[in-house]
Amino acid sequence: MLLIELAVGSVVNAPINATLLNAAYSIWQQYVPESFPGSMNVDNYALFAFDATWTLIQSLQQLCASKINISSSCLSFIGSSYCFDRRFIHSKLLSDAVSRTEFLGVSGPIQFSFNVTDRITGLYYSAKNAQPSSNGLSFVPVLEYFHPSDWRIPTKENIIIWSGNSLTQPIGGAILKGLNLRIGIIESVPFTIVEKVIDASGQTTIQYSGYIHDLIKLLQSNMGFIPTIELAPSNQTYNGLVRAVHNGVYDIVIGDVTVTAARRELVDFFHCYI
Repeated sequence: MLLIELAVGSVVNAPINATLLNAAYSIWQQYVPESFPGSMNVDNYALFAFDATWTLIQSLQQLCASKINISSSCLSFIGSSYCFDRRFIHSKLLSDAVSRTEFLGVSGPIQFSFNVTDRITGLYYSAKNAQPSSNGLSFVPVLEYFHPSDWRIPTKENIIIWSGNSLTQPIGGAILKGLNLRIGIIESVPFTIVEKVIDASGQTTIQYSGYIHDLIKLLQSNMGFIPTIELAPSNQTYNGLVRAVHNGVYDIVIGDVTVTAARRELVDFFHCYI
């Protein structure tokens, strides 16, 4: 089994801000020593969160220090006191500041751009192989991805152990190329957006857009299957979608379907991070 996860720069021998990282660790150990797990055991997502926070701090500093004509405080919000019903007044200016912010963070280079949901530099992934060990199961890195390059073998090369504890890569596995795949979807913005379009002759057609539609097109391009996309009725429940897969109405459902114990008894789930 292979597990693909986001990685920080140090995992793939890419540059990181070691000075900033060590300073953060020192502050952590000084004020909350009982929660510090050791530098080798800090989760990657903690480092991502640190860089995200540092990006926000620097961007707010730029915004508040800029000589712009704003009558209110640079940190003003509008809306009720309820935290989910408030809006930052200068959100457009803050977005501009974020796009100008660039630095070497604890997870790698940090730089953002408009219309791009992820950062445009410092994107790393690690593919790990699940292998039996004396402690049960360990995940050993066997491949690494360094944007904008491609997958490569790490400096310390590790063997891949396949199913059945075999060192031989299995062949003859099932593939989807050329097969028809009935894909069930459910309207749920922004995952699946359904629009009725009327052409010049007055004919109405249904058009799909959103994350799920883009994902299906990407999977079709890479795997070569023939998709038959079927929109679930508006009164369809998520439990009903799961049962539809179980009963053979769809081959697969792609959407924001929550995994529950009861649903796992009927179908298998696969998480895809977009």
